[in-house]
Amino acid sequence: MTEDKPQLYRLSRRKMLGGLGAIGLASAGAGLGTSALFSDTETFGGNSLTAGTLDMSVTAEIVAANDYWADSIGLSETADSEGVTAGLQVDDVKPGDWAIICFDVEVSDNPGYLQVRTEAFSEFGGANPEPEQSAEGDADNDADLGEFLLTTVWQGFDESGDKAGLSTLDPLFNLASDNLGISYGEPDIGGEVDAQTHYTNAREADDILAPGYLVKDNEGAPAVVNDGEGSYSFCLLLEIPSEVGNVMQGDGLGFDLIFETEQVRNNPDPFNTTA
Repeated sequence: MTEDKPQLYRLSRRKMLGGLGAIGLASAGAGLGTSALFSDTETFGGNSLTAGTLDMSVTAEIVAANDYWADSIGLSETADSEGVTAGLQVDDVKPGDWAIICFDVEVSDNPGYLQVRTEAFSEFGGANPEPEQSAEGDADNDADLGEFLLTTVWQGFDESGDKAGLSTLDPLFNLASDNLGISYGEPDIGGEVDAQTHYTNAREADDILAPGYLVKDNEGAPAVVNDGEGSYSFCLLLEIPSEVGNVMQGDGLGFDLIFETEQVRNNPDPFNTTA
């Protein structure tokens, strides 16, 4: 009996290369399958963000005055990009003189809240003639103009050309804050018209304005400039009652009036007034 010999499987070089080629084709087929997965791409192009602007200008104008002030002042100035460094300049002020100065505030591009404040308020005695010394009872030359110059803030003017044109008295500058529609009455030397009506003097006005006064509307809410209603008028009545007499001869005062605005949107506490 012939003994069976084990079968020898020999791979020639040609057969080996052929097998490797088959493996390569299989790998290529697997790659074709991967590229066929579902896919999608969407694009939002051309994006940009641009900051808004809030730009304010203030025009001061004497809209009514007694004859002397009307002839000698003629103020009409606009503060925009640069402030006005030489504003109201009045010499030879006498009892009975008065003027209404309106500051028309415009805010462009976005609505803004408005704050008004004073800086550098000062008084000086100036000349000290004998009639003033007699009225004061001494020769100390006190600075009295700030006490006797009535400086009342109004929120409107109807272009009548006289004091009757003042329409809405600002509540903080009047003891009768619940009675804004009063007519202007002739104040006495201390600013009193009647038991309900008191006009502030320059010193009292500075006390209110110096820390910053947020302008409010008739309902007591912060007023908004550029809310579709045009400019806002902030009017000052400056008046020296006739009864003052000689006590203020030669006296003077000075101050800077500053207007500021802040955006309305996302601003629940403008100028940090409740801080």
